[in-house]
Amino acid sequence: MIAERLPGRPTVLLVGSVRGLADEVGPVQEQLVAFDPGVVAVSLSPEEAETLAQYFVGTPTEPVVPLSASEASHAVGLARIAEVQVPAPALLGAVDWATRAGRPVVGVDPPEDTYAEMFAAHIGYFELVRRTLRERQLVKRPPDVETPDEYALAWDRTMQPGAGSERLAQARDEFAADQVRGLGRTHPKVALVVDRERFDSFRRAFASGGPSA
Repeated sequence: MIAERLPGRPTVLLVGSVRGLADEVGPVQEQLVAFDPGVVAVSLSPEEAETLAQYFVGTPTEPVVPLSASEASHAVGLARIAEVQVPAPALLGAVDWATRAGRPVVGVDPPEDTYAEMFAAHIGYFELVRRTLRERQLVKRPPDVETPDEYALAWDRTMQPGAGSERLAQARDEFAADQVRGLGRTHPKVALVVDRERFDSFRRAFASGGPSA
């Protein structure tokens, strides 16, 4: 886990956690307790955040989580070096903490229809083919590294085969950062929990400033 407080309006606690890593739930929740945000933002779409809160927090049983081939491969590869859980335990832990603390939870990634438009705008045919080939490569050969942090970053580097993918990731993270800025109108402190590989991108997005929507 990596965390940093970003000054401004709102003051943002940016927390990056390796997706699937079980032992980061406690440290993430400790960061939230110490920061005491008015709202918790997560790097999920509004639909995904609502599903997480509805079906995985405070329920007696959890539903079966369907995984794509890439998601399953990511989990299997990470399990070679650490304990893995699905769905993303750090994000689930953040939602659980916010629910118990009476703080709202907001999914700040683009809604599904908006992301589909972003994808179509940035990913052409040849890059789509390259992304598919990279995904198949990762299914067969996950990154051979020693730490979960290295794993998350190596996986992401492999999945970003071209300029279009980089622009798509930047557009997604700038959209999410702008949603967080908008939360500053009513909440002076916002916690934002993201996948580890997106941490630096979010830092750049907040540093660039820009009006909220």
